[in-house]
Amino acid sequence: MLIILMLGTTVNLSAKDGVPFIHSFGELRVYYKDWLVVCADKGDGECRMVNYVNKDSSQKTGFFPDSRLTLIPTQLGKAASIDFFDRGAPSEVNGISIDVDGKAFSVEASGYDTPEKNRVMETYIVHDEVTLKEVVKLSKPARWLTFSYEGISGQVLKVRFSLRGFTKALAFIKKQESKRGC
Repeated sequence: MLIILMLGTTVNLSAKDGVPFIHSFGELRVYYKDWLVVCADKGDGECRMVNYVNKDSSQKTGFFPDSRLTLIPTQLGKAASIDFFDRGAPSEVNGISIDVDGKAFSVEASGYDTPEKNRVMETYIVHDEVTLKEVVKLSKPARWLTFSYEGISGQVLKVRFSLRGFTKALAFIKKQESKRGC
Protein backbone atom coordinates (compact mmCIF):
# COMPACT_ATOMS: atom_id res chain seq x y z
CA MET A 1 0.00 0.00 0.00
CA LEU A 2 1.46 3.34 -1.07
CA ILE A 3 0.76 6.28 1.22
CA ILE A 4 1.98 9.81 0.56
CA LEU A 5 1.91 12.73 2.97
CA MET A 6 0.83 15.97 1.27
CA LEU A 7 0.39 19.18 3.23
CA GLY A 8 -0.49 17.25 6.36
CA THR A 9 -3.06 15.08 4.59
CA THR A 10 -2.67 11.35 4.05
CA VAL A 11 -3.70 10.07 0.64
CA ASN A 12 -4.18 6.39 -0.10
CA LEU A 13 -3.15 6.11 -3.75
CA SER A 14 -3.70 2.36 -3.87
CA ALA A 15 -7.39 2.52 -2.89
CA LYS A 16 -9.44 0.44 -5.29
CA ASP A 17 -13.10 0.87 -6.11
CA GLY A 18 -15.20 -1.26 -3.77
CA VAL A 19 -12.28 -2.36 -1.57
CA PRO A 20 -12.52 -1.14 2.05
CA PHE A 21 -9.42 0.07 3.89
CA ILE A 22 -8.62 1.60 7.26
CA HIS A 23 -7.46 5.21 6.91
CA SER A 24 -4.79 6.62 9.21
CA PHE A 25 -7.56 8.62 10.93
CA GLY A 26 -8.99 5.29 12.18
CA GLU A 27 -11.90 5.37 9.73
CA LEU A 28 -13.10 2.53 7.55
CA ARG A 29 -13.24 3.93 4.01
CA VAL A 30 -14.28 2.60 0.64
CA TYR A 31 -14.70 4.25 -2.76
CA TYR A 32 -17.59 3.47 -5.08
CA LYS A 33 -17.03 5.37 -8.33
CA ASP A 34 -17.65 9.05 -7.45
CA TRP A 35 -18.60 8.41 -3.80
CA LEU A 36 -16.43 7.87 -0.75
CA VAL A 37 -17.93 6.06 2.25
CA VAL A 38 -16.38 6.98 5.61
CA CYS A 39 -17.27 5.06 8.79
CA ALA A 40 -15.94 6.24 12.15
CA ASP A 41 -14.20 3.95 14.64
CA LYS A 42 -12.85 1.49 12.03
CA GLY A 43 -16.40 0.83 10.86
CA ASP A 44 -18.09 0.58 14.26
CA GLY A 45 -19.34 4.19 14.25
CA GLU A 46 -21.55 6.40 12.12
CA CYS A 47 -21.05 6.24 8.36
CA ARG A 48 -21.44 8.93 5.73
CA MET A 49 -21.19 9.14 1.93
CA VAL A 50 -19.24 12.00 0.40
CA ASN A 51 -18.99 13.38 -3.14
CA TYR A 52 -16.67 16.23 -4.16
CA VAL A 53 -16.81 18.40 -7.27
CA ASN A 54 -15.01 21.29 -8.85
CA LYS A 55 -17.51 23.81 -10.26
CA ASP A 56 -15.50 24.30 -13.44
CA SER A 57 -15.58 20.66 -14.52
CA SER A 58 -18.17 18.92 -12.28
CA GLN A 59 -15.55 16.24 -11.69
CA LYS A 60 -14.39 14.73 -8.41
CA THR A 61 -11.30 16.68 -7.32
CA GLY A 62 -10.35 15.16 -3.95
CA PHE A 63 -9.09 17.40 -1.19
CA PHE A 64 -10.40 20.92 -0.59
CA PRO A 65 -13.02 20.93 -3.33
CA ASP A 66 -15.20 23.82 -4.43
CA SER A 67 -18.28 21.86 -3.38
CA ARG A 68 -19.05 18.81 -1.26
CA LEU A 69 -22.20 16.79 -0.74
CA THR A 70 -22.36 14.51 2.30
CA LEU A 71 -25.25 12.14 2.89
CA ILE A 72 -25.64 10.67 6.35
CA PRO A 73 -28.35 8.00 5.99
CA THR A 74 -30.73 7.13 8.80
CA GLN A 75 -28.68 5.03 11.25
CA LEU A 76 -27.87 4.56 14.91
CA GLY A 77 -31.29 5.97 15.78
CA LYS A 78 -30.52 9.30 14.09
CA ALA A 79 -32.49 10.80 11.22
CA ALA A 80 -30.86 11.21 7.81
CA SER A 81 -29.29 14.49 6.70
CA ILE A 82 -27.52 16.04 3.74
CA ASP A 83 -24.63 18.35 4.45
CA PHE A 84 -23.90 20.61 1.45
CA PHE A 85 -20.78 22.80 1.29
CA ASP A 86 -20.20 25.34 -1.47
CA ARG A 87 -17.18 27.63 -1.41
CA GLY A 88 -18.32 31.25 -1.20
CA ALA A 89 -21.92 30.43 -0.32
CA PRO A 90 -23.80 33.15 1.60
CA SER A 91 -24.86 32.74 5.23
CA GLU A 92 -28.52 33.29 4.38
CA VAL A 93 -30.57 32.07 1.43
CA ASN A 94 -34.11 32.55 0.16
CA GLY A 95 -34.54 28.90 -0.77
CA ILE A 96 -32.99 25.49 -1.35
CA SER A 97 -33.97 22.79 -3.83
CA ILE A 98 -32.63 19.38 -4.76
CA ASP A 99 -33.11 17.95 -8.25
CA VAL A 100 -32.58 14.26 -9.07
CA ASP A 101 -32.50 13.70 -12.84
CA GLY A 102 -35.18 16.33 -13.44
CA LYS A 103 -37.38 15.63 -10.40
CA ALA A 104 -37.10 18.77 -8.25
CA PHE A 105 -37.82 19.10 -4.54
CA SER A 106 -38.11 22.47 -2.82
CA VAL A 107 -36.96 22.27 0.77
CA GLU A 108 -39.03 24.33 3.20
CA ALA A 109 -37.06 26.76 5.39
CA SER A 110 -37.84 24.57 8.42
CA GLY A 111 -36.22 21.62 6.60
CA TYR A 112 -32.68 23.00 6.50
CA ASP A 113 -30.17 24.94 8.56
CA THR A 114 -28.09 27.75 7.09
CA PRO A 115 -24.54 28.70 8.12
CA GLU A 116 -26.12 31.41 10.28
CA LYS A 117 -27.89 28.74 12.34
CA ASN A 118 -25.53 25.76 12.16
CA ARG A 119 -22.41 27.88 12.64
CA VAL A 120 -20.51 26.18 9.81
CA MET A 121 -19.42 28.60 7.07
CA GLU A 122 -20.61 27.94 3.52
CA THR A 123 -22.56 24.84 4.64
CA TYR A 124 -26.27 24.02 4.57
CA ILE A 125 -27.71 21.00 6.39
CA VAL A 126 -30.93 19.53 5.01
CA HIS A 127 -32.86 17.45 7.55
CA ASP A 128 -36.39 17.29 6.08
CA GLU A 129 -37.04 13.53 6.46
CA VAL A 130 -39.80 13.27 3.85
CA THR A 131 -37.74 15.02 1.18
CA LEU A 132 -34.58 13.08 2.05
CA LYS A 133 -36.34 9.70 1.80
CA GLU A 134 -37.58 10.57 -1.67
CA VAL A 135 -34.22 12.01 -2.76
CA VAL A 136 -32.39 8.85 -1.61
CA LYS A 137 -34.94 6.58 -3.31
CA LEU A 138 -34.74 8.47 -6.62
CA SER A 139 -30.93 8.74 -6.48
CA LYS A 140 -30.38 4.97 -6.65
CA PRO A 141 -31.17 4.61 -10.39
CA ALA A 142 -30.37 8.23 -11.30
CA ARG A 143 -27.28 9.86 -12.84
CA TRP A 144 -27.19 13.42 -11.42
CA LEU A 145 -28.21 15.25 -8.26
CA THR A 146 -28.26 19.05 -8.44
CA PHE A 147 -28.29 21.15 -5.29
CA SER A 148 -29.61 24.71 -5.86
CA TYR A 149 -29.90 27.66 -3.56
CA GLU A 150 -31.09 31.21 -4.04
CA GLY A 151 -29.02 33.93 -2.44
CA ILE A 152 -30.66 36.97 -0.89
CA SER A 153 -29.65 38.89 -4.03
CA GLY A 154 -31.98 36.61 -6.01
CA GLN A 155 -29.16 34.83 -7.83
CA VAL A 156 -29.72 31.06 -8.07
CA LEU A 157 -26.57 28.97 -7.71
CA LYS A 158 -26.41 25.30 -8.68
CA VAL A 159 -23.94 22.49 -8.13
CA ARG A 160 -24.32 19.15 -9.90
CA PHE A 161 -23.06 15.93 -8.31
CA SER A 162 -22.57 12.56 -10.00
CA LEU A 163 -24.58 9.65 -8.63
CA ARG A 164 -22.24 6.98 -10.07
CA GLY A 165 -21.59 4.57 -7.20
CA PHE A 166 -24.39 5.98 -5.02
CA THR A 167 -26.36 2.72 -4.73
CA LYS A 168 -23.31 0.62 -3.81
CA ALA A 169 -22.13 3.22 -1.29
CA LEU A 170 -25.54 3.27 0.37
CA ALA A 171 -25.66 -0.56 0.42
CA PHE A 172 -22.23 -0.65 2.09
CA ILE A 173 -23.49 1.66 4.85
CA LYS A 174 -26.58 -0.51 5.37
CA LYS A 175 -24.31 -3.56 5.61
CA GLN A 176 -22.14 -1.81 8.23
CA GLU A 177 -25.27 -0.89 10.15
CA SER A 178 -26.46 -4.51 10.21
CA LYS A 179 -23.00 -5.63 11.44
CA ARG A 180 -23.39 -3.26 14.39
CA GLY A 181 -26.81 -4.74 15.15
CA CYS A 182 -28.70 -1.49 14.60
